[in-house]
Amino acid sequence: MCLVLQTFVDESYGANDYYVGGIILNDQQLAYLEGELLDLKRRASAQFGVPEDIELHAHEIMQCKRLWRCLKGSPHEQVYICKQVLEAVVASGAVVHLQGVNVRRLNARYRYPDSPYAVSLRHMLERVEEHCVRLGERSEVLLDILDESDTATAAIAGYVRRKTPGYRPMHLTSIVHPIQYADSRDHLGIQAADVVTYVLRRHLEVQVAHPKALRASRMLFETVWPAVRSNRKWEP
Repeated sequence: MCLVLQTFVDESYGANDYYVGGIILNDQQLAYLEGELLDLKRRASAQFGVPEDIELHAHEIMQCKRLWRCLKGSPHEQVYICKQVLEAVVASGAVVHLQGVNVRRLNARYRYPDSPYAVSLRHMLERVEEHCVRLGERSEVLLDILDESDTATAAIAGYVRRKTPGYRPMHLTSIVHPIQYADSRDHLGIQAADVVTYVLRRHLEVQVAHPKALRASRMLFETVWPAVRSNRKWEP
């Protein structure tokens, strides 16, 4: 097998749900996506006066936080920026996987449960493993830095030697180990994964909001949906 794939991972969560999303690309697809996102940042800088290296962080864009506070009062622009990211992901040919867990039921079922992040990440990497096996390829995995980074790295590395738990156990041998953690500000792929995961989770979990917000949420969901290959929330 030859190394040709990159998987970028980020998370999104609420009080009772936790999701991990990943986008898988080859080198050509990643180059296209990065070019589109750099162009989007240049246009945002010219229009809104934000730095050209601003991070594409969905929560900050939609809530007008930090450097994106310039979008306050401009909901159409907020949605437009996220939509441009999603369109670039789909146009690149990337494959998207989303795996989540019901946190309340996880904690109720197990006395000492794995963290929601560890559970969702494992399920998502199983889908990456299946994708790689189908193509006869391997993938590096790059994730946003979290407090659980070291623990998660060790746990995932263990699934080379032993199979993952659950009803579809497998060895994660197509994933390059160790998985890598990095600052999302430095990697456009992680920023794209952030927007994708945020949009998918918001549509699936947030059902009570202003009608305009719900329409925007569905429109963004439908924009990225053609790239989605798995979309599952585990209910322990």
